Amino acid sequence: MKTVHYTSGLPRSCSTLLQNLLAQNPLVHATATSGVHEVMYLSKAFFKTEEFRSIPNPTDGEKLFTDFMRAGISNAFDSLTDRFIVVDKCRSWIGSAGLLFKLFPEAKLLVPVRDIRGVLSSMEKKFQQHPEFQLEMSQQDTVRIQTVEGRCGFWLDTAPVGLAIQRIHELARLHKDKVLFVHAENLASDPQGTMDKVWKYLGMEAFQHDPSNVAQYTKEHELGWPYGEHIIRSEVKPLKPDFNDTLGRQLSETINQKFNWVPNL
Repeated sequence: MKTVHYTSGLPRSCSTLLQNLLAQNPLVHATATSGVHEVMYLSKAFFKTEEFRSIPNPTDGEKLFTDFMRAGISNAFDSLTDRFIVVDKCRSWIGSAGLLFKLFPEAKLLVPVRDIRGVLSSMEKKFQQHPEFQLEMSQQDTVRIQTVEGRCGFWLDTAPVGLAIQRIHELARLHKDKVLFVHAENLASDPQGTMDKVWKYLGMEAFQHDPSNVAQYTKEHELGWPYGEHIIRSEVKPLKPDFNDTLGRQLSETINQKFNWVPNL
């Protein structure tokens, strides 16, 4: 049985870099986007079945589910890695934090975040780099995404960006004392100092990282291409605050006013 920790946060916020820095420690298996959360999520359908409703005491069915999930998650990686510590990455954990902490009250959840202007700037740059990619899903979307303002509004209203922001806002309200927000800007500019805080939060000894030579430990299918590219540079470098150039100063200031709580997490 392994110790399992979790990574879940905003898109375009250096979660892949975080996972690969974690994996520099030979004790840690850091996953790419994992299916463990979805196994749990699909299992929740049990509560809609006749089998659940036939249990005389519903709390017995609840205990059945929680015991099943505790054992399943704790043993999910036994045949996948010999490393003793697992950090499981899935963006959906932040939407299931209440259940996660019920299953594992002492669970450790790393939450990568980033100035929302930086997230949207990154999304816009991906859009410009891949103009052949069809972003819109409907005729209404086609009209909406003709400008950078429209595209930012679209991303803020939909998954993965808008949904993740809502989840993180609720996470901060209910569980701020249980999680560690890992700011992408800090991770990129001071990887060792930021990782020292991560190791302390995880209850592990500090590890000396090599930020100039970060191997790609995680392997991921790019289902979210082009916005979900998960190839890291081998050398960690500070993020460029280029959102004014990419989005325009006025739009950047509007976004900053609305989401100025994120850098303060």
